[in-house]
Amino acid sequence: MLETIDKCVDYSNKIVNDLLDYSKEVRLELREEPLKKLLAESLSLLDLPEKIEIQNQLNDNVTVKIDADKIKRVFINLIKNAFDAMPNGGKITIDSRQINGTLEISFSDTDEGIANEVLPKLFSPLFTTKAQGMGFGLAICKRIVEAHGGSIAVKTVKDKGTIFTVTLPVEPKFEIGGENTWIKIPESS
Repeated sequence: MLETIDKCVDYSNKIVNDLLDYSKEVRLELREEPLKKLLAESLSLLDLPEKIEIQNQLNDNVTVKIDADKIKRVFINLIKNAFDAMPNGGKITIDSRQINGTLEISFSDTDEGIANEVLPKLFSPLFTTKAQGMGFGLAICKRIVEAHGGSIAVKTVKDKGTIFTVTLPVEPKFEIGGENTWIKIPESS
């Protein structure tokens, strides 16, 4: 009984924290970070299912000016969603490419695809297809990516898989203290 109560308290706490994260302004602390290192740190925070293979095809030399903790949260959420979409196993491929001053980071999986009626609602807060989901994960990811001056998109093909693409500017250009974003660029040491 105590175990059940403890799980319910943890779940309630997560709901409250997600609500707070979604409703507050996004404050960024930008630093130049190696993309491959960010992905490795994100993966180290996850319990990788045995039946899922992860292919890290990121280039060792790619760096981007971002808030590392917030972008790791985006990576973790996209990877966890791919795990959930492939309960019987599959493959996740993470790749990047630079195009016209932007960096595209793609997370592709081999799931069954996302239903067409779900796609328009995917980044809406409180929308979820998961029994235990709250519907804040992708909405928060979208806010974080947009706070960096980027975008997030999804493509899906039935029975082939899904690709989430995070596009970030290589050199961010912001208004400091904009409507929902505050930026602090730490001094170089």
